[in-house]
Amino acid sequence: MNLVGRKRERELLEYCEKTSKSELVCVYGRRRVGKTFLVEQVFAPYFAFHVVGSKEAPTKAQLEEFGLELSDRGDDDPTPPRSWREAFNRLYKVVTSPDAPRSPHGKAIIFIDEFPWFCKQRSDFLSAFSTFWNRRSASAPPLLVIICGSATSWILDNMLSSADDLAARVTESIFLEPFTLAESEKYFDEQGFEWDRETIVETQMVFGGLPFFFSLMHPAQSMWENVDRLCLAPRAQLRRETMILLESTMRRSKIYVELFSLLSQHKFGMRKRDLQRALGYSVAQFTTAVDESVKCGYLREYRNLSKPRHPKYVQLVDPFILFHYHFIEPGIGDPVRRWADFVADQGRYFNWRGNAFEIVCTYHIRQLREAIGIGDVQTKEYPWSSERREGGAQIDLVIERADRVTNLCEMKFTDAPYALSAENERELVRKRELFREETGTRDALKTVLVSLRGTSGVRDGAIAKKVGIDDLFR
Repeated sequence: MNLVGRKRERELLEYCEKTSKSELVCVYGRRRVGKTFLVEQVFAPYFAFHVVGSKEAPTKAQLEEFGLELSDRGDDDPTPPRSWREAFNRLYKVVTSPDAPRSPHGKAIIFIDEFPWFCKQRSDFLSAFSTFWNRRSASAPPLLVIICGSATSWILDNMLSSADDLAARVTESIFLEPFTLAESEKYFDEQGFEWDRETIVETQMVFGGLPFFFSLMHPAQSMWENVDRLCLAPRAQLRRETMILLESTMRRSKIYVELFSLLSQHKFGMRKRDLQRALGYSVAQFTTAVDESVKCGYLREYRNLSKPRHPKYVQLVDPFILFHYHFIEPGIGDPVRRWADFVADQGRYFNWRGNAFEIVCTYHIRQLREAIGIGDVQTKEYPWSSERREGGAQIDLVIERADRVTNLCEMKFTDAPYALSAENERELVRKRELFREETGTRDALKTVLVSLRGTSGVRDGAIAKKVGIDDLFR
């Protein structure tokens, strides 16, 4: 399978291989986003050493696995290392031996996958690795050490943001994001799916642009059939994926389950202080859970600039986790067994569909800004809901611009082209004026319509800009 997209990330890795000095590269991102695949596609033929950490294995077992890889790479000591310092001393001898593989520019490439899983409590792995790098990074031949991990918050706290000496020595970091719609389309085209863009958008709404999930899909099956087989059938391969995710990267604490489940029921998220009160955990536990989830990309925090004191909100923005809590293990209603039944339950389906489409649009804020024509203008984005109990309104995305214009974006995932009728026009005007009244803004307000299937009718006087599906694929 060829590497799709990832042009910038590949160029960074290749640049680090070409330099004359040793490089310590950190590749991190959400589970299933394709970190290992990226590194292997670029460098696999040149690995001088490659080892993978194990979440469950104790330190002794990790050392034994490390020792086996050393033996496979030419280490003449058949016994497992007794400590991590011994392990890294032997590693250096292996990768600098005359017979060790070299990259095209002469570097010894060491790839340590799932790096955080080596760093068990009371383990000296991190200290030993730091000593190894400090002692050996200036020696010849130069090294290219790539560490990789799905525990994004751990990587950020211990490798990229800490005051530790090792954090200062990371020479390049690559945060690998899910596929954009354009990258997803390229993947499906190369695999012979022959799906139209509407189907690819809906696939992204379920699977969140994660390449591993795409690799499990069959081109001979429809999108509906793939979702049934992978997610909804009683023994579907991905039925427990969210729980595995929580167990492997989020400390196995039930607060994450309750946090995601509650937020899945709130389209625009919840005010942070209300969320903490609803969950009932201590401020410290709650803050840790939210911070880690934000760092991993599952949640986002935003300030609602239209409300007094600009309160902070927390919103679930991981499409697959959202789908899980709506239909695989729903907080409300029964689990869904077939996509056809899911679509037939129009209340639940439309509620999820609107929310998921807005999340996909938010992931493509750069494409949306370009389509509006404000790619170079500084902006702040957030959803908005009226404070009124009756006759209120919601705006899917507000884009406040530095040029004193605010765009009010309406995202429409409809079965037919969105009707530009007199009634819909009046509703758009009402929302705009309600936003002006409640926020007191003096910006010019311009409505933007993002419609998956285009528009019909002629009553578009309330719309300053139309954005279509093709714009999101740019």
